[in-house]
This record gives sequence, C-alpha cells and structure tokens, in this order.
Amino acid sequence: MFKESQKNEMLNAGLEFYSHCKAIQDGFCKYYCRRESKMFHDLLTGTTPLILDPPDKEIDDRIFECDVLLDSTWETINIGHWRNVDIFWRQLYRAVCFIKSVNLTCAGKYSDAILSCDMGLIMGAPLSDELFVQELADILCELVSTDLKEVSVSDPEEKADIPLPLLPNLHNVPCVNAPTLEKYLELLRPGTPFIMKNVVNHWPAMKKWSPLYLFRHFGERTIPVEIGSSYTSDLWSQKLVKLKEFITTYILSQSDEVAYLAQYELFNHITKLKDDIIPLDYLAISDSEVVTNCWFGPVGTVSPLHHDHYENLFCQVYGYKRFVMFSRHDNMHPHQHHLLENTSQVDIESPSVNDDFPDYKDKTAWVADLGPGDVLYVPLHWWHHVRSLSVSLSVSMWWKN
Repeated sequence: MFKESQKNEMLNAGLEFYSHCKAIQDGFCKYYCRRESKMFHDLLTGTTPLILDPPDKEIDDRIFECDVLLDSTWETINIGHWRNVDIFWRQLYRAVCFIKSVNLTCAGKYSDAILSCDMGLIMGAPLSDELFVQELADILCELVSTDLKEVSVSDPEEKADIPLPLLPNLHNVPCVNAPTLEKYLELLRPGTPFIMKNVVNHWPAMKKWSPLYLFRHFGERTIPVEIGSSYTSDLWSQKLVKLKEFITTYILSQSDEVAYLAQYELFNHITKLKDDIIPLDYLAISDSEVVTNCWFGPVGTVSPLHHDHYENLFCQVYGYKRFVMFSRHDNMHPHQHHLLENTSQVDIESPSVNDDFPDYKDKTAWVADLGPGDVLYVPLHWWHHVRSLSVSLSVSMWWKN
C-alpha cells in the first residue's frame, strides 16, 4: 500500500509538470485555441489545492469541465486520418485525463479514476518520458479490490491436442540450450529460425504471470482487445474492456467470440509488469530501440500468415503456441490492399490450400511448438502463422540488426 504522502507528492508533481509543459503551451498558441487554453489552466488551478485539502463542493463541476474539454479534444483528434492529426491534441487528451483522474481520486471514485488514466494512456500521447498517469493508475489498483480476490478456479494451462494442418516439406525448428552471445551470433548468420531454451527462466514473470494473477492485481485496468478469429475476418473488430471482464468472459469461460490482446505495448500501459521481464543480452546488437509487445488470449487465437518488418525474439511465458513459418524468399501471395500487404492470402489450415495455391506444395514449412520458457527467433520478413494451443501469455521483442 502506498503512503498518502507518496500519492500526494506524485499528484503534485504531475500537475506541476502539465502546468509548465512547453508542448501544451506551444500547442495552444499554434492553434489559437484560447477557450481550450483557459479551460485547461482553470482546471489545473482548481485541482492543485485538492491534494492537501478535502474535496470541495466544486469538484463535480471540474470533472464535468474535464469531460467537456475531453469531448472537444476527441472531436479534433477524429477529424481526418488519425496519423495526420497533430500529436498535441493527443498529448492534451492525456493531460486532461490525468487532471480528471486526480479529481476523481480526491472524491474517492477510484475505479472511475483508473478508467480515466487508462483512456489517457490508450488514446492520448506522452509529452516526454513522464509516467504520472501510469503511476497514479498503479496506486489506485492497490486501493481497489476486485471480484475474484478469493477466486478458487484453477488457472487454465492445458495444451489442446490440435493436429498440424496439411504442410509441405515439414521441418522442425532446431533447439539450442542457453547459447552464449558468441553462439547466438553464429546462429543468426544463416537467417533461419531457432528456439532457445533456459534463457528467460530467471524472469519473475515465469513464476508470477497467469490469468488469475493479472486479474487480482490489475483487474480494474482497461485494455484494447481484438474480437474475431483473425484480423483478416470480415467480423473482426476491436473494443475496450476491463482486464477482469476480458479474463472472466474469454479466458476462464467458454465464449462464442474469440478475444485477443494482441501486439500491444502493455508495459508502457501497466508499467509494474515491466519489472517482471528482464531485457535479454542478445538484444544488445540491435540497431534500434527494442519494441516490446504483449500477447494474451484463450486457446484457439490465430494470427494469420504474415511477416513483420523486424527481427523477433518471441518469448513464451505461460501456456503453449504453435508457429508455422516460411522463408522470406517464398512467394506466399500477399494481399494487394496496402493495409494487408504483409499478410498472405494463403490459409494454411484450409483443406483446399493445395488446390487454391498449386505452388504451396513446393514450400518448406518450419514448425515450432513453444511452451513456457521457450524463446523463438523469427527472422526479418519470415512468414509466420501462429495458433494458441492453450490460454497463452507471450512477449515479443522486435529489433533491427
């Protein structure tokens, strides 16, 4: 449990940061938005005294004003294509979400305050390396109890017996035990996949992470999930859900829908989880910042055959996954639409795949069944199809060599 003084110190630091942040001040000047500028600074001025004094009678009015400014900012963000909107508006959105969270916290509305933090983290943008929003959400999570605090249901980790699809020229991915850095560099030279054993066993995540652990400690957090069997499906969609709802509906229960927390930088959102993974020494050779994503879903989630613009060290933390991979030099008939140009039209699990794509039988399929503690190297631009064989928690580390 955090001390009240620590919480207050962090809230004060956050408000002080946003009140003097040059990026916000410059943005207001750039867009001549005097109304928004006045609202923002009035909210800051009215919120700061709350840290030391009891909630005043105007706190509900300030929460309402936060919502007004958030709605106005959200409208601006959604005019035109997302990537063409000046980042200032997303930075402002996160800052106002923090101010709203402070007011909700001081009013004792902890769950609502956590939701406001999460909306700022998902939809907004940071102004620098500040972590005030993440830290406030972490503090509040320790104050809020969840419905499954005393749950007695066992964690689902059984591996489903799913047969391999019809594959041409099957090749099992080789395994190596805890290679040295010198050996690792040697393994990289051929540009083919390999599995490393016993290189992440020291991670705290290997002992701690499970669906129930995440529920008990972070169940109130809101996350973005994909709904549907595959992102190429016409029925595919996305929605925001609380982690506890995601786990009870899609992980611990049978659901007609498939939901997947896929390719999400969860560690920039729930920063406490970052302490549970330790950067791999092998990534010291990267020429770029390592992009770390989290993957969490039930048995049966599928990532269709695709390739990425990064090298990948894929770390299986909990449960089991199957990779079927093809060389970057193979023509796997990518989609023509620019949004799916890295995704193949070949459905390797279709019984008619050889009829649909006659050259498929000439390919070589590299297969890797991963269990807890396995780390798979997926080379740059190698095609890979991924299926969860159980409830699964994984961490991917993208890098460039």
